[in-house]
Amino acid sequence: MTSTTKALVLGAICALGLTACGSSSPGPASQEPATAVDVGAASAVTPPDAATLAAARKEGSLLLYTNADNQLMKPVTAAFEAKYPGIRLRVLDMNDTQIFQRYATETATGTRSADVVMTTDAVGMLDFVKKGNVADYTDPNVANLPAYARLAPGVVAMSEDPVVAAFNTALVPEDRQPKDMASLARFARSAKGKVATTDIGNPTEFGAVAGYLGVHGEEGWKNIEALGPASGVESGTGNLMQKLAQGQYEATYFVGGTVRALITGDAAKVLNYSYLTDGTPLVPRAVAVTKGAKSPAAARVFVNFVLSVEGQEAACKGGFTPYRAGVKCAYGLPAIQQAVGAGNVIVGGYPADLSEQQPTIVARWKKAFGR
Repeated sequence: MTSTTKALVLGAICALGLTACGSSSPGPASQEPATAVDVGAASAVTPPDAATLAAARKEGSLLLYTNADNQLMKPVTAAFEAKYPGIRLRVLDMNDTQIFQRYATETATGTRSADVVMTTDAVGMLDFVKKGNVADYTDPNVANLPAYARLAPGVVAMSEDPVVAAFNTALVPEDRQPKDMASLARFARSAKGKVATTDIGNPTEFGAVAGYLGVHGEEGWKNIEALGPASGVESGTGNLMQKLAQGQYEATYFVGGTVRALITGDAAKVLNYSYLTDGTPLVPRAVAVTKGAKSPAAARVFVNFVLSVEGQEAACKGGFTPYRAGVKCAYGLPAIQQAVGAGNVIVGGYPADLSEQQPTIVARWKKAFGR
């Protein structure tokens, strides 16, 4: 979620006369997991080696390009700089396409560019790897991570963010909210243009659709193609959630899970979210050290941090979804599994043929949605 997205969502909520803009009062959210969920035992600490840490301190800073806005990154930045004083983390948030285009332009002209990239654009990241832009670096934490987190050479998931359904509760009370994609399709047909999602060009939407179809195949396409004619389509999450909060939409689906951090307090008087029981794909948020890094040691220290239990707990505070064992987080993977059942969570990775699948998936989606 970029800064613009967050501003649009909060702006819409504020415009409704709520105090969510400044209130921290608690409020319910659909399927909000219990904080007592068993997260398992943390694995052994695997910090960077002394030589890497000394070199990172000498470099003094690193530059991160990411599609996560600064508000989401703020707890991560604060925790990292507190753990490693003297190493400054500079964060530039932009959309996924801009990340790769900017890096290409800057490195071609010898301009300072990103030391680390963090993105949810799976196809874009695979192309980035193919072009030789990712450093050959395997973090010590990787040995403690599940196999699905190892996305590509030099690329690992720092979070596995779900896509959710979100509802305007003034228009659709919780007892009327669809629980799965099939019932959502039936609801959409009766709601007459009041259900929406984002365009397939949005990497989160594509990741969600590809993940859902990877499990449900043609049966999944039946639900998506039933939703298509009855769904509105927005370019991004900001517009989608703004119109939901204002009542132009009653329900939305395949929404990036970082919105969960916004649907709290007084905002939850207007909006709630749920994990659809047959369609909760997790979209991996990939992180990698760049081949052209000017601060390669600091970059490795940062990646080590975000993959650690401590770093993942900091990421949770921003709304990201940690997945490794031993991380206490109400938004974490164990909590999602508790909410809908482990068998109903589609854990995302980078299938070998994902780039080849993309044109077919995009074309069929566009036909279904009349785009």
